[in-house]
Amino acid sequence: MKHPFRKKWGQHFLRDPNLITKIINCLESNNNDIILEIGPGDGALTDQLYQQVHHIHAVEIDPLLIDHLMGKLYTNVSLYQADILEWNLNLLPDNIKIIGNLPYYISSHILFRLLDNQNWQKMVLMFQKEVAQRITSPPGNKSYGRLSIMCQVYTLVNIEFTVPRSVFLPKPDVDSAIVTFKPINENLPDIAPFSKFIKQAFSQRRKKLKNNFPLAYESGILDKWADMRPEELSSTEYIQLFQRI
Repeated sequence: MKHPFRKKWGQHFLRDPNLITKIINCLESNNNDIILEIGPGDGALTDQLYQQVHHIHAVEIDPLLIDHLMGKLYTNVSLYQADILEWNLNLLPDNIKIIGNLPYYISSHILFRLLDNQNWQKMVLMFQKEVAQRITSPPGNKSYGRLSIMCQVYTLVNIEFTVPRSVFLPKPDVDSAIVTFKPINENLPDIAPFSKFIKQAFSQRRKKLKNNFPLAYESGILDKWADMRPEELSSTEYIQLFQRI
């Protein structure tokens, strides 16, 4: 397919059949699965995946690509021309699986939205390698932050493998990585207030937590964490601190 690649939508199409199979294998799909595919592009993943699952809901922003995909006459794929950040996720049943090669420039926004709507059982998502490292970063690292904590509190997350830039058309400036997520179904804090709390914790990254939570500090709630910097606390400690505050 000859396609006018749109830079504003971060379009990079996968061109390696072995790698496509490897990515799909991470989804561990079966013929009962309902899939949300984010950004199917020209159908590189869809062409293989639709034969293995019950149904795919594919959300693509580019109307030219929607026309191209419609021409493939998939029997079990519903196509939606929409921005995934605005598309109604409530259209989907519970317990779906999610797959996608996310546009680099909005990948963390998409991820936060999917964490907010935990109606899925597994996600296999491609990120810029640096973002994948932020997601899985341990405490104390420069890359450890709100994204790391939110992912590690609510999901079991793992970098499966890196994807070289050479397998894309057009070739991006960076390498990518495939990351898998499985929800942790334990007694965890409500995601919206916890997310707001973590955002506040990292509002001044170089300052100590007593500066970011002055009222809690004055009340003595911060305890042993008062003189620590935001990146020094583990996700478990953040849950403990949140429950106190």
